Amino acid sequence: MREILYREIPTPDSIAVCQWLQSDWQPRSGVKTNTPNGVRLRLSEAIELSIFVWTLQRTTYLKVFRWGERSHDQETSLTRQLDRALQKRFPPQFSTIPNIDQKNHSIFTDLEADYPLTVHYFRKMPQGEADLERLYWWEKRWRDSAKNPQQPQPVIFSSSEENNHPITYDLIYIGGALGAIHAAQMAKLGYRVLLVERLPFGRMNREWNISRSEFQSLINLGLFTAEEFEELIFQEYIDGFNKFFDGNNPPHLKAKILHTPTVLNIAINSDKLLQSCAKKIHDHGGKILDQTEFIKADITANSVTVTLNHGGEIQQIKGRLLIDAMGSASPIAWQLNGVRAFDSVCPTVGAVVEGFDPVVWDSHYGDVLNSHGDISRGRQLIWELFPGEGKELTFYLFHYHQVHPDNPGSLLEMYEDFFTILPEYRQCDPEKLIWKKPTFGYIPGHFSTGKKDRIVSFDRILAIGDAASLQSPLIFTGFGSLVRNLERLTHLLDTALKHDLLTAKDLE
Repeated sequence: MREILYREIPTPDSIAVCQWLQSDWQPRSGVKTNTPNGVRLRLSEAIELSIFVWTLQRTTYLKVFRWGERSHDQETSLTRQLDRALQKRFPPQFSTIPNIDQKNHSIFTDLEADYPLTVHYFRKMPQGEADLERLYWWEKRWRDSAKNPQQPQPVIFSSSEENNHPITYDLIYIGGALGAIHAAQMAKLGYRVLLVERLPFGRMNREWNISRSEFQSLINLGLFTAEEFEELIFQEYIDGFNKFFDGNNPPHLKAKILHTPTVLNIAINSDKLLQSCAKKIHDHGGKILDQTEFIKADITANSVTVTLNHGGEIQQIKGRLLIDAMGSASPIAWQLNGVRAFDSVCPTVGAVVEGFDPVVWDSHYGDVLNSHGDISRGRQLIWELFPGEGKELTFYLFHYHQVHPDNPGSLLEMYEDFFTILPEYRQCDPEKLIWKKPTFGYIPGHFSTGKKDRIVSFDRILAIGDAASLQSPLIFTGFGSLVRNLERLTHLLDTALKHDLLTAKDLE
């Protein structure tokens, strides 16, 4: 017996593929006989082909085996014919996002037909309806920008004339997650700090993981004490596993599990971290203005004036330097970099859950990178699993993706994959789990080919975190990148502010 063809067929409907093989496909030679999962093709008295399909990870796979000690002269042409016919009958199909009617329907009603598992499990989450609405609109905006890339609307304006507003702040941060960490550090150094956040401050749809050696930079700076750090830890696990699918490799080419016990092994209470940063900002005279939309920034030689919308009230506030911490959707980053704000993306979905059988999963261990199956509809799906607070586990499922107008990357499709594949990956019954909250997002990546192909600064404006998009998607949001670089960023920015070195060239 010898395998002579292995193909992924980009459809979850393996029954349709099997029926097509049995009823519609007409091989150019041989006698076809139906089997429970495909067909047998008798080419001669001594040679027969077995063709069968199966489903995994919401996709269909097909293999062809030859029964016989030698090849048949029609074998190659037959497999080529089958391959071409499969591609024609089951081409890649890219989903579109359904329209929803929020005035008359629940989002559950509008999405249930297309994403039944996603709706089912979001219903089990405490704020599932609001979270699904947020996910839907995030994907819709993402799809619109990928399908119809527009010249970015300008939000930065230069002027030679100073306005009459007094300079109230040294640093104005736009973006309240990563921005809060750096703002707290600069406030501690004595700078007048304002933090502006579009949403209610402290709301996160991701969890944060880090290592002790990385977090040490925040302790070295004096932003946190060692005791405060210990209070932020949800869980510290013993080891993190890395394993990539090698089910089709011969035994001597199968890879051992890679152990990374000090990578992302500290699960951080992100809400508590942000609230601690908020307290430090306030204690050092800073201010947080949440539920406030950034409109624009007017730059002069000596200042930056931001225009904000706070509950319908338009405000103008003047400072010395603007820090863009608005993440991958930053309008400043889009204006500075145009259509090259980022080159690739990791659509990422997951959830925080409880209720796992401790025999199945020991919370002292995590998965850093784990692909338990082959390519699925053109994507290599990768799992992460991090122990969280108490008996909680945080799961992520993601893939690396080249953004395309017809296939921008769908979070809704990924959630259907997530809820379907989780029992395969972790040997569990999802109905018995306690679903706490979803975790999702689009994580950007930028490929640098030279020093000047990415703009992260403007006169009196500096980008940090995902707004700068200088990090590899491997670090999973800008949290790790910011923490690793915070000492350098703080010291250099302190020097720049003391000597008023705040031009684009200085900040770059």
